[in-house]
Amino acid sequence: MNSEHIYFVKGMHCAACEVLIEKKLLEIPGVKAVDASTVDGKATVEYEGEKPTIHILNDIFKKDSYVFFENPILATEDSNQKESTKNSTLFGFAIAIGIIMIFLLLDNLGISGLFNINSKSSAVSFFGFGLVAGLSSCAALVGGMVLSLSKQWNELYSHTDSSLKKLQPHILFNVGRIVSYGIFGGILGLIGSRLALSFTLTVWLVIAVSLFMIGLGLQMLEVKAFRHFQLGLPKFITRSIADEKNFQGRYMPFVMGVLTFFLPCGFTITAQTIALLSGSFLQGSLIMGFFALGTAPMLLVIGISSVKFFSKPHVALTFSRVAGFLVLFFALWNIYNQMNALGFIGLN
Repeated sequence: MNSEHIYFVKGMHCAACEVLIEKKLLEIPGVKAVDASTVDGKATVEYEGEKPTIHILNDIFKKDSYVFFENPILATEDSNQKESTKNSTLFGFAIAIGIIMIFLLLDNLGISGLFNINSKSSAVSFFGFGLVAGLSSCAALVGGMVLSLSKQWNELYSHTDSSLKKLQPHILFNVGRIVSYGIFGGILGLIGSRLALSFTLTVWLVIAVSLFMIGLGLQMLEVKAFRHFQLGLPKFITRSIADEKNFQGRYMPFVMGVLTFFLPCGFTITAQTIALLSGSFLQGSLIMGFFALGTAPMLLVIGISSVKFFSKPHVALTFSRVAGFLVLFFALWNIYNQMNALGFIGLN
């Protein structure tokens, strides 16, 4: 007879976190079913035999920066954790301010358009946006998929120590991502062109996307009220896509790379919405293609080295703070520019 236990989890902030935690918990012997919830900060585990201990779980998820507790009281930060969090936030804020000052300087020189995130932005902007997404904890799910499918692929098809052979699944995976993001991004742009959105409506939709980005930034800064801030496909679909066991064959990495377009991530959803608003097959394709290209370097590093960027929790927290502050700033910058386009704000 199976038993059920609820664990309290710190560190979850999006649907991708839920899928990653469920995948790893299901690999534990005796675990039959798992349901993780970012909103509640809980993971409900159905198991047979011995219950997985907190020590085992925290050892498994240490590199992913998730911490498990038996009750919500213990899940609150102690004074040392609060001080560490405060220091990471202040340090992250200082770094973000430095980057923002460079951006404002470039704006005065008339070249800040390279870094704006909107439907008319350059491919360079979305490459940079992809770099941030690739370094974010949202990449933990895709990074885990890369490691797992690489191991499976090498066991089936690579019988030598050739570096090229070992690189093959990683190259196939990222090529699949870039190709699919480019094609589906173009389709989104084409759909946007069919909608024949007026200039005013497009501006208001860009403002809506910017508000979404604000929610994403606040989520990265771990503002509790924004735990409910989630968009994505139904969980049964994302679970199926994220399960590499559902894919077999020499071109499995390419297929899985293609399907990551449908995995939940705030950064991806933001880029997809902007591609839709572009109203152009070419621009939508460039937006999503270069976004995927930006995520590729870190995913290659994860896959080839089998080392995650966030193996050190304080580094993960600091970067999350930097990215959160930057996402907030550029979202507000977008809103300011769109309000100016509507005539509500006049630039000198």
